[in-house]
Amino acid sequence: DMYSIEDVAQLIMDLKNANNTARISVKLVARVGIGVIASGVVKGKADHLTISGMSGGTGAAKWTSIKHCGLPWEIGVAETHQTLVLNG
Repeated sequence: DMYSIEDVAQLIMDLKNANNTARISVKLVARVGIGVIASGVVKGKADHLTISGMSGGTGAAKWTSIKHCGLPWEIGVAETHQTLVLNG
């Protein structure tokens, strides 16, 4: 489990050190405050960021979690874009 942006940044660094040609992708669920989380992931030097919406995820979660979490992806993308633009 990840508990902080620092944990995510450390994991990204560890993965890049293990394979310096790998492209690191992070998937987030759209929710209130996703912009701050996405900003931390970008600052952690992830190569790719995916924002999923409330209509499902990877299938690894419980059915109730898949169907009852998150916001529409459009809201997550809008908040993330706004936060990243404001933070440069």
